[in-house]
Amino acid sequence: MFTILFWIGIGAVTSLLLIAAIQRKDNNICNGIEIQIRETGSPLFIDKNDIRGMLTHMVPDIKGKPLSAFNLKQMEKTLEGNVWIQDAELYFDNNEKLQVKIIERTPIARIFTTEGRSYYIDKEFKRLPLSSRFSANIPVFTGCPLDNNQWNISDSSALSQIKAISEWLMKDPFWMAQIEQITYTSAGTFELSPKIGNHLIQLGDGFDLDNKFGKLFSFYKEVLSKVGWDTYSVINIQYNGQVVATRKDIASPVIIVKTNQINDSIKTR
Repeated sequence: MFTILFWIGIGAVTSLLLIAAIQRKDNNICNGIEIQIRETGSPLFIDKNDIRGMLTHMVPDIKGKPLSAFNLKQMEKTLEGNVWIQDAELYFDNNEKLQVKIIERTPIARIFTTEGRSYYIDKEFKRLPLSSRFSANIPVFTGCPLDNNQWNISDSSALSQIKAISEWLMKDPFWMAQIEQITYTSAGTFELSPKIGNHLIQLGDGFDLDNKFGKLFSFYKEVLSKVGWDTYSVINIQYNGQVVATRKDIASPVIIVKTNQINDSIKTR
C-alpha cells in the first residue's frame, strides 16, 4: 500500500511541475523573429518581408508578446494558405525567439493556354500566379488546353508530359539554352522551337526523352553542323530508331543517311 501511495505521489508532483513549467513558459515573452526561406535555386517569389507582414497581421507587435498569444499551428496553416508557400514550420527556440521555416513552391513550367491565360505550375501541378517581381527561367509551353478550374484526366495526362519535358530540359544546360518554347498541338503532341536554327522539332509525346534528344543531338552534330542550321524546315524525332528531316530546298524521295555517331538510321527528304 505504501509503495502505491508513493508512486501516486511522485506522479502528482511530476504533473504539477510540468504544469508549472508550461505556465512559466507561456508567461515568457517573444524575443524576436528569425525567418528562413529554403533556397530553391530560382528567384524568391515571396521574401522575408512578405512573411513578416503576414505574421504581424496575425499577431501585431510580435516582439514582447507573451508566448501564450501565439497559436503556432493556426499560424502555420494561415501561412500555407499563401499560394507560394508549400510548407511552414513555426516554433520557439530556447531563447524564446520565434523560428519561422518556409519552403517556397518552385515553378517548373510556364503555361500559355488556348484561351489566353498564363501561369506557372509546380511539380505538384499547383497553379502559381505570374509575378511582377521576378520571371522564372523555366521552359515555356504554349497552346495548352489547360483552362479548367479543376484538372480532369486529359489535363493530368498533358501535365504529366509537360512536367517530364520541363524537368528533363532543366537538367541539361545545352537544351535549356537551345529550346525557346514548346507548343502543345491539337493532336496532343509537342513541337519545339529552337533559338538557333530556323526549323521545327517534332518531339511527339513526352516519353523516352533520353533517346529522342540523344538522336537530335547526334543529328545536330553530324548533319546540321555540316550542311547548315537552316537546311531543314522540320526535324522529326518522335519515331523509334530514326530521325526524319524535311529539307527546305528540294522535294526528293526519301533517302537513308548513316553516320558513325548515329546508331539509328536517319531519313532525310
